Amino acid sequence: MSSKLRLRLHGFLFIITGLLFFQKSNAQCSTGNPAGCSCPGGGTTCLLLPDITAGKTSLNATTGWTEYTQAAGSPNKGLLRLDVSTPNIGWGPVETVSTNNYLCGTDTLFDFVPPSGFLCPDGSFPKRLIKQRLYQKNGNSFQFIDRDAGWMVYHPSHGHIHIEGWGLYTLRLRDLTITDTLQWPVVNSGVKVSFCLIDLTTCSGSPGDCRDANGNTLLNNNFPNYGLGGGYSCNNIKQGISVGKVDIYHQYLDESFVKIPYEACNGSYHVVVQVDPDNHFLEMNENNNWLAAATALTKQRTTNTNPYAYIFSKKGNTVCQGGTLQLEASGASNYVWNTGATAQKITISQPGRYWVRATTPCGTTTSDTLDIVQSGTSAFPAITTNDTICAGERANLYASGNAHWYDAPVGGNLVFIGNNYQTGSLFNNTTFYVADQPSVLSGKMGPATTTFSGTGNYSSAKTEYLIFNAFLPFKLKKLRVDASTAGVRIIQLRDQYGLVLQEKSVTLTAGSQEIILDFFVPSGLNHQLGLSSSSPVAGLYTSTTANPTFGFPFKLNSVANIVGSSFAAGDKSYPFFYDWQVEVTSQACNNGQRKPVIAYTVPAPAVVMSGLQPAYNHAAFGVQLIGTPAGGTFSGNGVVNGYFYPRVAGLGSHIITYTYSNGFCTSQTAKETRVVLDETLLDNGFSVQLLDHPGSHPVLWVVSNDNSTIEIALLTNTGQTLMTMQKAVYPGGNFINIDVEKYPKAVYLLKVRHAASGKTKTLKLLN
Repeated sequence: MSSKLRLRLHGFLFIITGLLFFQKSNAQCSTGNPAGCSCPGGGTTCLLLPDITAGKTSLNATTGWTEYTQAAGSPNKGLLRLDVSTPNIGWGPVETVSTNNYLCGTDTLFDFVPPSGFLCPDGSFPKRLIKQRLYQKNGNSFQFIDRDAGWMVYHPSHGHIHIEGWGLYTLRLRDLTITDTLQWPVVNSGVKVSFCLIDLTTCSGSPGDCRDANGNTLLNNNFPNYGLGGGYSCNNIKQGISVGKVDIYHQYLDESFVKIPYEACNGSYHVVVQVDPDNHFLEMNENNNWLAAATALTKQRTTNTNPYAYIFSKKGNTVCQGGTLQLEASGASNYVWNTGATAQKITISQPGRYWVRATTPCGTTTSDTLDIVQSGTSAFPAITTNDTICAGERANLYASGNAHWYDAPVGGNLVFIGNNYQTGSLFNNTTFYVADQPSVLSGKMGPATTTFSGTGNYSSAKTEYLIFNAFLPFKLKKLRVDASTAGVRIIQLRDQYGLVLQEKSVTLTAGSQEIILDFFVPSGLNHQLGLSSSSPVAGLYTSTTANPTFGFPFKLNSVANIVGSSFAAGDKSYPFFYDWQVEVTSQACNNGQRKPVIAYTVPAPAVVMSGLQPAYNHAAFGVQLIGTPAGGTFSGNGVVNGYFYPRVAGLGSHIITYTYSNGFCTSQTAKETRVVLDETLLDNGFSVQLLDHPGSHPVLWVVSNDNSTIEIALLTNTGQTLMTMQKAVYPGGNFINIDVEKYPKAVYLLKVRHAASGKTKTLKLLN
């Protein structure tokens, strides 16, 4: 029996057991029976709030987590996978209801109904904003109170909707000097985990997961409003956890893990689980949404092969005159800085050399030094250029000098370094702020050439990558590769979870060569530099362990170090990327003097096309197409000068498109029509129509079933003949121009005789 099937069976048995166990003399509290529900402290009027907690038994069970090694070849490499349960021990349900408002990046789409397959401009799924529904008991009835509570999003690997950011898992080291567990040093954090909120089991079905403030186990009969809620599933309308019910997110599911740092050692740690870490949900007790469980890592390093004490600065190595800079050490049980400080993070105001001595499971180790320099006020960029784009497109902004781009006039985030900044997709006018700052070329990192190891090979795999730490944010300007053959490679910068931060497609020749990347690398542990799985070819040189002097880490002062690769533990093979050239980024020291640069957006026009029917006889006359706003163009089979001609289009299905541009944005709409064969609609093998003639040359559209001749006469309205002509016609449609330019403006008659059938048709012509 599969694990998923066992889970479903177990969940069913839990629920049945809970229902049998829980009995009340009066009618069961439910959404349909408010009279059966109780208020905290008695009374008949109250707000029934949930109480979200983290289940202790699921996490502490012997099967509650699984540790994986740093060896290659497994999708679980370096992960600590966790079973996490989230009970509701409150008086009311955790219930979410959806809205029709969506987030795409930083833009909100109000009253929006996404069409099938809709994606945000950056390729992500739109986030649907949700409300938390609270139950207000008023005697024998319920009222609902809805409040903002974050968002839900489609989860492609699960195939359904998840509530975003429901859980956060961290690996920490216990610090006996700190009483607040949530302040213990963090070794590493997992991503914020999304849940589909459902009643997977009950408090009685998972005994020990539900506990009160004193640690006592709560069962179903401990909840006066047990079962209030219900009917929750993984849909985009309503999700939740009923009173006395438990949701469990098992370790085999996506994101249910903490990433163990590449250089972590075996030893004692704590896993800390936080539920609703961003406090989106209102509940009875906001202080019991976490759980700490002791664990021991046994499959990592046994000795301190490489120092595991690092110092990070998220804003570079420059402290401004009169300003401050925060330095942060990596997760250890205690710290002693060369300043005498003992906290994990310190704030400095003076330049100089900084280091920290830290105690980790690897032992006591001293970090590399971090050199901090001081800078004064930087100059304004001399030249800046705004851009105007269609909503949803990417703007191209320019600034001269050594441009550093921010998302706020003061503080904010550094979003880009360089003269030409291409933004993400924008839907509203957006202002960015640019300052001119000095950059410091810090030097090179990694082996200079492929020959340093003595042996190697051209790898055909695309899955290999280097692992490196960035203690300062920096720009990876360029590096050297050796390609077996010419061709395109796609190089990716990824974070420790494999999320792509930047990528670039480069065209290589065969042999050794330097390539320019200009990747902006944020500070952090265990970044990856490798090839994309969609790279057309691999064939890049990998050095192996033949040289006994080979060994990680490869360092660049206090900026970064390359600590390993995707190969199995103990394998010192070095893939692909040599002779890194790095520039250190700096925080702005211009006293807030940033120059605004604006990306203006123009809404895309809404276009409508009318005049086209679902189907036409192949011999039908042309129909005029109408587009709104006017002034666009029609295209497709059978379209001529804004008319659709079935005979010209031919039998079958045809897509007709209307395209309109307002000068910045181009929008299209399209409709499908069919042309069918029905010869009975032909009038004795002959039909004629006078087409639109905005100028002085009207056009006859003549349909004939055979080769023939038509005689055309132009008459005044009194019957005087002004002109005659003969034209040969052929099976199908025939265009014939009628020249009336030389005649006065008036109403004329046009007689057309079909020689084969002898039939004559008279048309009125307005010149």
